Amino acid sequence: MLDLRPAHEQPFWSEWLRRPLSIAARGRLRARLAEARPGTTLGFVRDGARIVRGSLRTALEHRALRFLHSLFSLQQRIETAFLSSGAAAQLADAALEGENTRELAGRIAKIARRLSGAEGVAVHLRTGSGLQMLGSDGRPCTAELAARALDTGRVEWGADCAAVPLCVHEQIVGALSILFDGGLRDLRPLQPLLTRAAAVLAAAERESRKDRFLSLAAHELKTPLTSIKGFSYSLARRLEKGEACDPRSVQVLERQAERLHALLEEMLEVSRIETSRFVLHQEPCEAVELVEAARRSLRRLGADADVDAHVEPSLPLVADRERIERALTAMVLRARILGPVTIDGQRAAGHAVIRVQWSGDPLPDPPHALEPLWEAPPAQRQGLGMALMIGRRAAELHGGTLRAEARAFVLELPLRSRVPGRSGNKEGRVLVVDDDEPIARMMAELLAEHGFEADWAGGGRAALAKIKSDPPDVIVLDLRMPDLDGRALLAAVRALGLAPHVVLFSADREVAAAARELACEAFVEKPFAPESLLEAVRRAQGAEHVT
Repeated sequence: MLDLRPAHEQPFWSEWLRRPLSIAARGRLRARLAEARPGTTLGFVRDGARIVRGSLRTALEHRALRFLHSLFSLQQRIETAFLSSGAAAQLADAALEGENTRELAGRIAKIARRLSGAEGVAVHLRTGSGLQMLGSDGRPCTAELAARALDTGRVEWGADCAAVPLCVHEQIVGALSILFDGGLRDLRPLQPLLTRAAAVLAAAERESRKDRFLSLAAHELKTPLTSIKGFSYSLARRLEKGEACDPRSVQVLERQAERLHALLEEMLEVSRIETSRFVLHQEPCEAVELVEAARRSLRRLGADADVDAHVEPSLPLVADRERIERALTAMVLRARILGPVTIDGQRAAGHAVIRVQWSGDPLPDPPHALEPLWEAPPAQRQGLGMALMIGRRAAELHGGTLRAEARAFVLELPLRSRVPGRSGNKEGRVLVVDDDEPIARMMAELLAEHGFEADWAGGGRAALAKIKSDPPDVIVLDLRMPDLDGRALLAAVRALGLAPHVVLFSADREVAAAARELACEAFVEKPFAPESLLEAVRRAQGAEHVT
């Protein structure tokens, strides 16, 4: 094992055993000793040093002096442990002081080089743009070996170098590449450093990624907001002058509002996944309905060109409509970058298999295509680049899968049978209940425009009074209201012997979990597209029971 201390702090025997000429001379004189011819004075000094070194080594290996060897080895181990623990503490202090990932990587490289006695050390991390060397000290080793260690999770050896994966909680966060100086190649002194370095780098990279993600999110949010503010101002000026509104401006406003909604939802979904609050609101539906809903979303985004769909008519599912619709939308948006898109839906082995395929270039790296792309160039991602990762998580919670192939994204969801309930062809009476009166009025007017007999109430108590006088067929209900919340309102309504169908809506996705608990037929998340509200109310009127 190498002695890890600087040369001036090492005991005389340590340097002598490794380099016998150093006891006689250093620098250029040592080089002259090494080149001296036998029989000369310098040759005599050189050979004498080698003889003394050999004699001492023989003595240390002799049984009678074995205890000296053990003593020296124990001393080296103690010194190595002391230096390693000090380096680990130094690294932890640097992390607490707020050093960023690159600064910490450079510090790790310097400490590792000192501990290993190597010629050069480098720290590598895999980012969205590929493998990057974030810090080095001395002459760095080739990155190829580090990439191999990241892929295999094992120490990889080269002719004069090695690469060690940095792991924390069984997750590989980076790799340490070491270029040796032609001497001993012992990685054991690095072990205390490796564990601490992996943890510190992982924490620093999380913070760094969070900062970069928030910076990207702020930039992406400003783009649609700028369009909305500009076109809103233009429309307001036209109206003040009594001029007609430009339909194209209205379309731009709709698209930018849809884009803003998608960005906000993407951020919220990432937060739910990170905090284990990603819950589903599943209800009966058909695969063709989900595909059509995704195509409507694409149309609102102006991204429905070159998209054809062929889906079998009878593929019954029990699914979270909004989440699967978003997953399908994300699949198409990513595929459109590569070529014209076809959506194909078929039955296979008890599953609905929806393939979003294209005829252009293949994916460069299918196994990693569903990973977050927010660090990729804008041309390779949509929004924050997280939608496919969110879709994969949603598919897994449904008991299905979302995977990438060379020229297709494939979503598989288990088929479920259904028993038909009441017919929902008739547009009945609907009561919208929300303590935010402008929202309640807007929703009622929207429903009335589409053939429903709709009314609204600005709170739980006002709604209960209207329900007692004229019971509705469907209640569209905000669960969280200050005067009488949705749970208490439903309990009071059912205590009257009434059983209207119920659609919950809320800005909080977690409320979706309460829909099944309260025997509600549907859930709509704010902000919502008008089609989502209309579909939810129609489904509630024609409620079906899952078997």
